[in-house]
Amino acid sequence: MQEYRTRLTADLVTGKLDVREAAAQLPAPPAAALAEPAPDEPLEEIEPEDDPIEEV
Repeated sequence: MQEYRTRLTADLVTGKLDVREAAAQLPAPPAAALAEPAPDEPLEEIEPEDDPIEEV
């Protein structure tokens, strides 16, 4: 099964297998998938440690 998957992927990437017709017949993605992602929350600030790093 893994060999089949690898071969299928290789054929798709190299253009030996054309899936444009099949892809055109796929149903539309749900509206939630098309919505803009929510902005990330700001990162929490990290205070530097008081201990200096020893150089080797």
